Amino acid sequence: MKFALFFVKPLALSAITLVLELVAPQLARAQATPAAPTTPDTKAVSNKVYTYVEQMPQMPGGVGNKAIIEAIQSHVVYPPQALRQALQGQVFVSFVVGEDGVVRDAKIIKGLGGGCDETVLAAVAQLPRFTPGQQAGRPVAVSYTVPINLAISGLPTK
Repeated sequence: MKFALFFVKPLALSAITLVLELVAPQLARAQATPAAPTTPDTKAVSNKVYTYVEQMPQMPGGVGNKAIIEAIQSHVVYPPQALRQALQGQVFVSFVVGEDGVVRDAKIIKGLGGGCDETVLAAVAQLPRFTPGQQAGRPVAVSYTVPINLAISGLPTK
């Protein structure tokens, strides 16, 4: 590190010296401490959750969002409270398909209430293990958000 001193009054020069004496040890310490290596194997990379990857996760027996939605809807049991209130509409649920293909971190993004949200979460928990998504040839976690339609037979939808 180079410092240039120009015409400086003696009092100002002692102030600059004082500042340099205080700062120099910190600068030396900062230069001596190497930065943490960043390799593809670091934990930060494996914690990343993608929304779209080169090869999206695949559910056994089905491909794409349509198959996922149908699998969730096949496990939905209409809640009695929602039937009494004639609640119908869409519940938006988000979940992550992990690097191991297991579904985790399910949460409701937009719900209906009346027990509908809970039954959709229970249905997501019953999803089978997926073939994991891949990015650059490595398995990665992928986030999904899907709409689940809840309708009562014989009632017009809103």
